[in-house]
Amino acid sequence: MIKILIFIIFFVSKSVISKDFKLVCSEINSSLDIGLSRDFAKIVNFKDRTIVNYSGGFFDDVILFGRNEIIFNNKVFNTRSTFNIATNKWITYKEQYIKSYNCYKDEVKRRF
Repeated sequence: MIKILIFIIFFVSKSVISKDFKLVCSEINSSLDIGLSRDFAKIVNFKDRTIVNYSGGFFDDVILFGRNEIIFNNKVFNTRSTFNIATNKWITYKEQYIKSYNCYKDEVKRRF
């Protein structure tokens, strides 16, 4: 009985682990706009096409989650952003300011 219970717990716990990527981005060029953050992180699941804010850059709504690019709109701070999946570049547009970020993917394992 205990072996069956251990097997069930092990099987269920393995199935609820999701493979997400923590996308960590740091600025390439400095901007005069102090409203744009220098670095931020988001948790992205490319399989389910979901994005969770981890730090910085809150209130982003996903407009398009394409094969090569993700496009965001932020109504609170009036910005638009794009993330190129192939090059790992994030670009944010705010009024006359453009800010570029280099990003890298860090694997995250979370249990829900």
